[in-house]
Amino acid sequence: MKLPIKKRYFDQIKNGTKTIEYRDAHLTLICEETGETMRVDIAHVRLIPRMHLPEEIRGSSMFEDDMILQIQLKPVGEATA
Repeated sequence: MKLPIKKRYFDQIKNGTKTIEYRDAHLTLICEETGETMRVDIAHVRLIPRMHLPEEIRGSSMFEDDMILQIQLKPVGEATA
């Protein structure tokens, strides 16, 4: 995952003085084939070990890390507060 960040905050994270990062609770997904974009709101996030992924994706090259973000999305079109 690549996220842009201002140099000031990048440096704070690098030197250990900033340990929490805040981001908007949505993802903008871009279809690789068509370039179509879709904004989806995030309902919940948790960190899980790779070994808890569904078997069909656990051994794929899709992920680099041993810990994976599991992002639960709100249904498209659901109203947000």
